[in-house]
Amino acid sequence: MKYSFKTITTLNVIKMLAVCAMLVFTCISANAETKEFDKLSKIKDVDVTHVNKGMIEQAAKTGAGIHLGENINFDDESGEILNTINEIKVFHCEKEKAMGELKDKAQKILKAKKWNPLIDTKDDDGRIVKIYQAKDGEQNTNVVFVVDEDEAVVVVIEGTFDITKMMGMDGDHEDNTNPKAEEQ
Repeated sequence: MKYSFKTITTLNVIKMLAVCAMLVFTCISANAETKEFDKLSKIKDVDVTHVNKGMIEQAAKTGAGIHLGENINFDDESGEILNTINEIKVFHCEKEKAMGELKDKAQKILKAKKWNPLIDTKDDDGRIVKIYQAKDGEQNTNVVFVVDEDEAVVVVIEGTFDITKMMGMDGDHEDNTNPKAEEQ
C-alpha cells in the first residue's frame, strides 16, 4: 500500500488562510451596503418587500418581470437585466411620522463616502428623487429614494446591474445633483 504525503509548509498554510480571508471579506463587503438599509425595516409603519435571487431568476426565466406595487416594475422579457440583479429590497411608508424617520435615516446612510450621487433633485411640487450607487469591483448597490407628499420609498438593488449604464451615464459623468435638494 502506498501512502501519499503532501508536505504542508508554513507558506502553504499562509496562502490558504489568505485566500479564505479574501473570500470572507469579499462576501462581507458585498452585503455591507444592503445591511445598512435593513435598519430601515425597524421603523414603525415601514413596509418591506424583499425579492431574493431565486425569485429574480424565476422571473427572468419566465420573462414576466418583477412588479412591486404600482410604480416599481422591472419589465424584462429577455431576462437580460434581471440576470444582473441578485436582490431587491423596497422600503415603503405612507404615514407622516414614518416618512420623516425613513427620509432622515436613508439620507444619513447615503451621506457616507462610498455612495456616488447620480441624481439628487427636488421639483416644484416638493417631490424628492435621489439615485445613488456604490461599487465594489463588479458588484453594485443601486439606491433609488423618492419622497412625495404622501409616501416615501427606498429601493435597493444589489448585483452587477449598473444603473448608470441604464441611465446613459456610464463612464465619467457630470454631477447631476442639485445643491438645494441635498439640503432637504
